[in-house]
Amino acid sequence: MNPPSRFYPTRKAHQAALVVEHVAPADADVYHDRLYAAIWVEQMNIEDPEVLSELAVDLSVPPELIERVVTHDELWPAVVSSMERAHAWGATGTPSWVIDNKLMVPGLQDDEFFDRVINKLSTKLY
Repeated sequence: MNPPSRFYPTRKAHQAALVVEHVAPADADVYHDRLYAAIWVEQMNIEDPEVLSELAVDLSVPPELIERVVTHDELWPAVVSSMERAHAWGATGTPSWVIDNKLMVPGLQDDEFFDRVINKLSTKLY
């Protein structure tokens, strides 16, 4: 993993991921892994429609569909809606975790933290 020398916006990458999740849900994890590697390993421009479509070239989603959707921001309203729901929950950054629809945990946390939270939630009576 290499910290990128430049961070690109993720507007188009989020839309590309939604296309894959909808058209080829079985390929979603692979595509997400490729997006991650594109950012943190290969330092690619994840706002480039060609880059985003190339990441799906061997998946069960037509790469030209990804390129069209992200070029025209066709799913941007869906991404905004998702962000608004996350903000309503109190998410202010990524990652943010919602546990048992009761608790919002912002930021990266270690395993011991989550063990304590889950332990505490499991001992409460509902």
